[in-house]
Amino acid sequence: MVPGMRYEIGAAAGAMVTQDRSPASRTIHHLPQGTIVVCAETQGDADCGPRIRISSPAGWLSPDGLEPAKPVPSLKLDYATFRDCHRNIAPGDHHGLDFPISLEQLREAGTEFLTAAFRATGTISADNRVAEIVALKPIVLMGASESAFLTVTYAKAEPGLHTELFVKFPPAATDYKFGLSVMSQGEVEMARLSNQRKLPMPVAKCYFADYCSGTTNYILITERIAYGVAPIEPAYRKGRDHTIADVQGHYRVLAKALAGLVAAHKTGALGYDLETIFPFARGARDFHLIEAPEPNIDRLIDFIGRIAPQLFPAGATSPEFLKRWRDDLLFGLAHKDEVVAWLHRDVDYTGLCHPNLNIDNAWYWRDSFGELQAGLIDWGGVGQMSIAQAFCGMLMMPDPDMYLDLRRDVMSTFIREYEAKGGLALDQDKLLFQFKAAIFSTAIGTIITAVAIHLPGFPEAEYQTMKDRYDPRLQESGLAAAIVWIDVLLQEWLEDITPGDACRRIVANDAF
Repeated sequence: MVPGMRYEIGAAAGAMVTQDRSPASRTIHHLPQGTIVVCAETQGDADCGPRIRISSPAGWLSPDGLEPAKPVPSLKLDYATFRDCHRNIAPGDHHGLDFPISLEQLREAGTEFLTAAFRATGTISADNRVAEIVALKPIVLMGASESAFLTVTYAKAEPGLHTELFVKFPPAATDYKFGLSVMSQGEVEMARLSNQRKLPMPVAKCYFADYCSGTTNYILITERIAYGVAPIEPAYRKGRDHTIADVQGHYRVLAKALAGLVAAHKTGALGYDLETIFPFARGARDFHLIEAPEPNIDRLIDFIGRIAPQLFPAGATSPEFLKRWRDDLLFGLAHKDEVVAWLHRDVDYTGLCHPNLNIDNAWYWRDSFGELQAGLIDWGGVGQMSIAQAFCGMLMMPDPDMYLDLRRDVMSTFIREYEAKGGLALDQDKLLFQFKAAIFSTAIGTIITAVAIHLPGFPEAEYQTMKDRYDPRLQESGLAAAIVWIDVLLQEWLEDITPGDACRRIVANDAF
């Protein structure tokens, strides 16, 4: 049995999971035949015989009757196939309904489709229907989807029905849609799961969600979160943490929510079939090989060191620093696949994670005791992944002035909460090392391929008149968020152990 490998329980009687390695210890789970488990550790001695520790539901079992599980099917279509079929209307994998894939098509499908869809999920009763689409208003924000606010009425009232809804489709642009195509399946599965089981945190009520594996298209319809309507706080945006009161408390509640999700997965609280729904490591963050990254890296370096050094940490703008940074980036890109594999080799530091739990992917309110609470949205890319990779998504754009303290607080909060909810005791230094390594499989790809291209949004002379990242021109253009992201990334290279050090130690087999 190999750690990180998936196995299926083949014995007709299933398998008993014990609390400790000894077969005589307390039985905590009985897994039925066909359950798929992931090996976290193998041990054996003359007294107990061979035993394996599994990741979820956490515990020990005998390897007898375990068989290698079938390979996990890929969600990715090759580009030629995707290009030929991604505009096709086809039945969803779960409900078998042809569903619209754009706002225009939803308008055409109208109440007939919405009625069939809401009945299929049990959102409305069989004798109810969507009577009218009152409004369908596009949301004009740059993002990874085409989305809109949907307002409907029903033929009759039912308890808990919302009339103010949110609808989401894939983006329209072919290449952009192709790059994001693997993210949507997990979001649909999480929405469906939220209708079937109690999740450890609030999520938007799902009215309909489906995905078509043949086209990678999807549709998601949920309740609309009433941002700014008491007690819910206003919506926040990435890169603007300086506008949020008690921003540290907001990150702390996000860390607790992530810990609760991973713990619910690992303890089996979400069911024994999660490995079938969200297979191990399929949610791992990654990006395609970047051909010839040097020109974009050099654009970044020129921007940081010559055009606008005043916007970045003083220690990160010298030619000597930027040369080392460039070398590390190229080394990390060349070895990113090794880093991704290494991150998922230690199964105890993986779990079912929200991959982009940034400040804007939640809603917040204070309970009757004044304690901050959060519900989570925008689950694109959810799946089993390195916890460190999930932290990279959470800590993209905090206020740079408080970044390092915030990073420490978020990780320590997660570790405490995770253990309190039944998870293993994780080592903070080890998690931080993994976090630094994970940067090469998360942030770096976007920084090099997208951010570097968009930075020349102003003439060089105008950049030189900007005192800092709070300049109204940067804030209004949206480029301030990019500056913040680069800033916090550079701070990781100003510490004693840098992401480059972590990557090189992994490649040299000298890591934790």
